[in-house]
Amino acid sequence: MSTQNSSNKFTYKFTSIRRYALASVACTALAASAAHAQSLQTWLNQKTMTGNWNGGRTKLEDIGIDIHGGHVGEFADVMSGGKRQGNGYAQQLYYGMTIDLGKLAGLNGTVMNISFNTREGRNASADFIGNKLAVQEVYGAGETTRLTELSVEQAMFDKMLMVKLGFYPMGNDFGSTPIGCDFQNVGFCAHPQNLPNSSGWADNPTGHWGGRVKLNVTPALYGEVGVYDVNPTYGNRGNGLKISTSGSTGALIPAEIGYTTALGAAELPGHYKVGVYYDTSKVADAVTPNQLDKGRYGAYILADQMLFSFDGTAKRGLVGFAQYSVSDARTAVFANTIAAGLVALGPFDSRPHDFVNAAYVRAGINHRNLVAKEAALAAQNITNPSLSEGEGLVEVGYGLAATPWLLIHPNVQYVINPGTFSYKHIPNAWVFGFETKVTF
Repeated sequence: MSTQNSSNKFTYKFTSIRRYALASVACTALAASAAHAQSLQTWLNQKTMTGNWNGGRTKLEDIGIDIHGGHVGEFADVMSGGKRQGNGYAQQLYYGMTIDLGKLAGLNGTVMNISFNTREGRNASADFIGNKLAVQEVYGAGETTRLTELSVEQAMFDKMLMVKLGFYPMGNDFGSTPIGCDFQNVGFCAHPQNLPNSSGWADNPTGHWGGRVKLNVTPALYGEVGVYDVNPTYGNRGNGLKISTSGSTGALIPAEIGYTTALGAAELPGHYKVGVYYDTSKVADAVTPNQLDKGRYGAYILADQMLFSFDGTAKRGLVGFAQYSVSDARTAVFANTIAAGLVALGPFDSRPHDFVNAAYVRAGINHRNLVAKEAALAAQNITNPSLSEGEGLVEVGYGLAATPWLLIHPNVQYVINPGTFSYKHIPNAWVFGFETKVTF
């Protein structure tokens, strides 16, 4: 390659990174004009970018209305490997409100949630890598504006019993490891990805009709069970505001038991969850699509635990997490997920709100599909196809809390066997990621 071509290639990549990084934090510049009555230092240290609205936010909260919103931007540049080199940018804008109907209308213990989500952008995994676990977790769900949640939750018996009904992503209440969203790859944030890929499980931002009952047995132990509409049409691009049940194929019934720890003098927090689900839908067999199988099921084990503290408190320390989940071998091509990682919260005394993270995730393909594919290739006199049994990914990153409301998160991802789910050999890929999160 000529020196001129190398220079042009570097200039193109640098320009792309700069353009997308600036686009993802452009809302910061828009807020500057609203800060004319404040000092720059005050603005940079407030909890949200838009502040207290001259006292308006506090007045709304006093009557039970909490308005919230934010923006997430994710750039991914495929530097080598994959199908070809290139980059893409995806973003989401989320906004809504939580209404305490006890304060607003005298309905004690009743809370209403209303939220919307707008996504747009380009999927670097599909366009340039060809892998299953998207290197930008905010890409997906039709790239449109959608109603994410319209729900009511009622607390009873001093919050021992919690009942929630409405239209919302069931993943808000089941199977989540929130610390996984400190990563940019969807394989970590915030659910094992075989759950939504291999059943009627619904994750943010796609809502479904349903509800759950949660019993807080003790402050540390809970059990919950739910019932949700399985409706693949909700995720379609043109159905962002759809709330009718047309297109329903059955019901998904999840159950989960969770336990929270507070270990030692520092009360190091940990969360342990075991869950199962059953989907009543009739779906195509994983190997024989013309055959319909009745029902599909799965299970998961999730854990995260602060292992030790950096300053003797539960706010800063090293957190370890692990996930294992499995889906029905009759119907799931994406059969299981294994993940583990570390997140150092507040690693430096001078940077108490930053984080450093590193983790590995593996998406396992159904062995039945590999056997069937190998047999099909053998029938064509193609031997030793070297099909992979799983796609792997390693991500390492640094989260810089530039302000309480702005996070800047550069990261590097290494995609292993990206052609697993397409039964192809695709070179392993190096990806540079750049994520920003703004809280309005």
